[in-house]
Amino acid sequence: MSLFGAPQNDLGTETPSTPTPNQTPPAKPQTGHNSPATIIAEGVRLEGEFKSQGDVQIEGEVVGTVETSATLSVGSKAKVKAAVKAIDAIIAGEINGNVSVEGKLELKQSANIMGDINCKTITVEAGAKMQGNVKCGDNKPETQSKDTSSPAKPEEKPTVESKPGQGLPKSDDKPKSGS
Repeated sequence: MSLFGAPQNDLGTETPSTPTPNQTPPAKPQTGHNSPATIIAEGVRLEGEFKSQGDVQIEGEVVGTVETSATLSVGSKAKVKAAVKAIDAIIAGEINGNVSVEGKLELKQSANIMGDINCKTITVEAGAKMQGNVKCGDNKPETQSKDTSSPAKPEEKPTVESKPGQGLPKSDDKPKSGS
């Protein structure tokens, strides 16, 4: 029997509470939150709207929307078909959708983003793939929508005016020689 509820193994002896050299300590959140990251493991498929207050790590597949008020990590085998919003993001997998990051976006060599990117700062490793518009700067992603302070002007279309007898010759109206 152990004292003070110390964990025991199958043989009834106490197991150490600190990791041994062969064990990996639990992952610590990157944003300094005391709660562990939410992990969508490899082989897991999530569909719909996913919102989190803490760090999110995606190793599986997500379809829909992903929003976190912390750090988003997308693993190299992950496939995300979603609009993504995060404070910071580290992308190593595939995202098919727009990505909005208020802070730093880090694209690893294996990253593949097909959609518009909006962030404050971006780091791109050689080999990372992007297809879409990229906007980086001090503007927050939510303020990147069209400016509504002034009325929108209708798109100007070119106008063509012609008067009888002043039009351009057609390609088959070339002067013929020798007739």
